[in-house]
Amino acid sequence: MNINWHRLFGLLLMDYLSDRGFTVELEKDLSLKRQFLDVVIIKQEDKEANFLGICDGFDNLAGHNLLSYKSKREALNFWAIEELIGHYVNYRKVIGQRGKGEDIRLYAVSTRYPVRLLSGVITKKVVQGVYEIQILSRKIRIIVGYQLKAGHFVNSTS
Repeated sequence: MNINWHRLFGLLLMDYLSDRGFTVELEKDLSLKRQFLDVVIIKQEDKEANFLGICDGFDNLAGHNLLSYKSKREALNFWAIEELIGHYVNYRKVIGQRGKGEDIRLYAVSTRYPVRLLSGVITKKVVQGVYEIQILSRKIRIIVGYQLKAGHFVNSTS
């Protein structure tokens, strides 16, 4: 006999909270608004990875790499990082058994330096313009375009 514990728990909460001014919804579909991840970089299984001369910050690419990009007009802030982690969770569900959490890396590329974000967390500087932060169980690499040495990234002044 297979018991749907999630549903049973939800029904218990529904009954418990119904007289307390709360509505409990079960199996809520959160996909009402389409969400797009800016970039996914996937290692080709039939080719050897070539990191020779690769752009600063991308020297540790894994099998699956999820990127969020913020232009000069957008802030790389805590909300953007939370959104990136949400994409990570959804991406793992989409690829299923093919992807292990340690084979997926997260990157946030920002044209300008994210002052509030990097001053609000423990930040490790990897090289000029490349930082790492730890949020929950995930390391996130932050790449700041304007701080990179000339020729080490696509010109990101626009």
